[in-house]
Amino acid sequence: MRRSRSGPLPDWRRPSRRPPALAPGDTIAVIAPASAAKRARILRGARNLERLGFHVRVLPQAFARNGHFAGTDDRRAAALRQALGDRSVRAIFLTRGGFGAARLLPLVGRDLAESGPKILVGYSDATSLLTFATGKLGWVTFHGPMVATDFPRLAAVDRVSLLGALRGERPPPIRLGVTLRRGVVEGKIFGGCLSILVSLLGTPYAVDLSNRIVFLEDVNEEPYSLDRMLTQLRQTGQLAKARGIVFGEMSNCGTRRELLGVLRERTADLGIPVAVGLPSGHGRGKRTVPLGVRARLDTGRRTLEILESGVSSGRSSSG
Repeated sequence: MRRSRSGPLPDWRRPSRRPPALAPGDTIAVIAPASAAKRARILRGARNLERLGFHVRVLPQAFARNGHFAGTDDRRAAALRQALGDRSVRAIFLTRGGFGAARLLPLVGRDLAESGPKILVGYSDATSLLTFATGKLGWVTFHGPMVATDFPRLAAVDRVSLLGALRGERPPPIRLGVTLRRGVVEGKIFGGCLSILVSLLGTPYAVDLSNRIVFLEDVNEEPYSLDRMLTQLRQTGQLAKARGIVFGEMSNCGTRRELLGVLRERTADLGIPVAVGLPSGHGRGKRTVPLGVRARLDTGRRTLEILESGVSSGRSSSG
């Protein structure tokens, strides 16, 4: 690669690697990289996903159990490796979160790096995989619904959001809930589950938040726990590098007053736009947000607008 006199571009300025768009009849592989899910919920979710017009292949590993994990680390890694290497598979959906995906990163990091980008959809514990693929490899990944957790009963508005994102349609601006600091910024959006992102700090899989619109969401965390995690992000210097911050719905994270108090206090001195209430991931809303694409955060209007497609129109030979 030819480098400019000033050196290589920082990762936030490099073009994103977009996977090919999903078309009717394409094959989706379903795997379980983290905790085990009930077989009935996996099958029900897979049937509902198939009703959207795709061929859904649930890998046998998705039904495995090893303690609270969906099989051993090696078996879960092998399933991800199989889905990545299968040229007929155009997208990889995850069954659920829980914990366990981070344990796979040393086992599948090279496979992800050597694979052409594929559509990868999930949230919660899947944040570790999305973080590595987007933050380290430059893929566009998708913070969106999971098969066993969400597809048994996915709202119509969230189905539309998912299909639009995977087809490359530009969505309308997403409405947010509360403005903590006014402003308008543009940048690549990146993030996911706050507790997972914090757990990656100090590891080879942590990423730089410089010039990003940072998306942070979580569930069932006490306000003091959110304070602790945001303090850790602050003390690494990462939050100070962000262009803007948008929090998710933050369901069951204390009273509204407690929650907003912590989020406001921990971000007030950063001097960047901050809003709360992006309906993606944990919570009632399951909008699909492509990570690694340009977005505009307007906290005065309380909107997040995705400015570019997360997928390419071409069909790669490697999937």
